Amino acid sequence: MLRHLSRFALFLALGLAGLPVVVASQPGEYQIKAAYLINFARYVEWPASRLPLGAVLRLCVLGRDPFGGALLGLDGRQVQGREVRFRPVDSLEQALECHLVFVSGSEERRLGLILRGLAGRGVLSVSDIEGFAEVGGGIGMVTEDDRVRFDINQATLARDGLRASSQLLRLGRQVFGTERTSR
Repeated sequence: MLRHLSRFALFLALGLAGLPVVVASQPGEYQIKAAYLINFARYVEWPASRLPLGAVLRLCVLGRDPFGGALLGLDGRQVQGREVRFRPVDSLEQALECHLVFVSGSEERRLGLILRGLAGRGVLSVSDIEGFAEVGGGIGMVTEDDRVRFDINQATLARDGLRASSQLLRLGRQVFGTERTSR
């Protein structure tokens, strides 16, 4: 019961903060994380040269897909006037064609190589691998007290030409690369 109340409180907090959330009955961990991904896409700006107005926003999973079909429900949604298209990818080369890449836990051994390959390419990297944002990923999802939270590496986003909204930065558990380092 406490776990469900924590999730409800999280969705309520996101809703009150102006972040719309995809809600399903009895959402599982990766349904919640899928909702976070779509919201990250809503509250991050890409350079116009990387994601022109009206272009399709490509959301990808690099490695084994832990979402169990939850991301298929996001396919075709509108974010910032752009249609979202989901695509699983198997290689770094394919990931470079994406705008938002969720790096699966199956890729943890190759994480350094992946992050170096994505650096400066205008790709928002997101993962739930422990310490992801601290080691140079864009946004790291963390499960804490049965709640999904997230850390943001502001320096990584800036290096990649991405800009997180102030709303998103305020909701982050920790923001690295700025004066603010914890919440």
